[in-house]
Amino acid sequence: MWISEVKESKEGAEVSFKGIVLRQKGAYRYRVFDRTGEIWIDSDTPLTEGKAYRFYGKYKGGVVMVEEVEELVEIDIGDFLPFAEDPEGDERRFWKVVEAVEDGRLREFLRFVFEPIWDDFKRGVAAKKYHHAYIGGLLEHTANVGEIALKVAPMYRKNGIRVDLVIAGALLHDIGKVWELKIFPKFEYHEDYGKWGHIFMGASYIKEKGREFGLPEDLLLDLVHIILAHHGDYSKGSPVVPRIPEALLVHLIDNLDAQMNHVLKGGDRDSSV
Repeated sequence: MWISEVKESKEGAEVSFKGIVLRQKGAYRYRVFDRTGEIWIDSDTPLTEGKAYRFYGKYKGGVVMVEEVEELVEIDIGDFLPFAEDPEGDERRFWKVVEAVEDGRLREFLRFVFEPIWDDFKRGVAAKKYHHAYIGGLLEHTANVGEIALKVAPMYRKNGIRVDLVIAGALLHDIGKVWELKIFPKFEYHEDYGKWGHIFMGASYIKEKGREFGLPEDLLLDLVHIILAHHGDYSKGSPVVPRIPEALLVHLIDNLDAQMNHVLKGGDRDSSV
């Protein structure tokens, strides 16, 4: 039984469900969650934040009155956290976009950057709540932004847009979220790297890897700029605003996919990313 089903139970109904303790409030009340939501419980048995349990009790007034608790040693995180719908397909889409980069040196650089962190990247989340907030969401969002860039950027080639730069920037723009956000036991900012933020982390990583790889300095500076500017303006957390057309295009595409995911998943339109 999932927490969403517990909340739909009749008053006084007996319930059994698995949850992870998010936080404690007072001596006996705890907030617990699974992949469908959160709920308050009252438990005489002391519980530890971050640990998983099976709870048995009765649903009363929006709270589960716990009668028995069983700590879970081996868990399936799929019971507690949401996942992307098609992670294998997202992975194929991502690497197909990489292969579409015409500049062989830049294409190889993308492999050089992503391959060492791939396991973490493909399991990452794009946000705590707002968009693509599920395991694999970072990969899904990045593949989407890359595919849109691949379709839109060539429309402006005649105006001087560097298509490969847009595609590479689209794939790299959120790479810092690998370090910024933790996925377990709850989607949360990393206690250390979260203080720096994904924009700084991503820009620093690409600057370091670009020089290690030997990427031309002018190209590297523009890639780093795209990462720094991808939130669009200062009020949204960008340390700089887009100063090249490729950076503006990546910002617009990123915002498009974030907004659409938020709305299609049931949220209200919002101007934040």
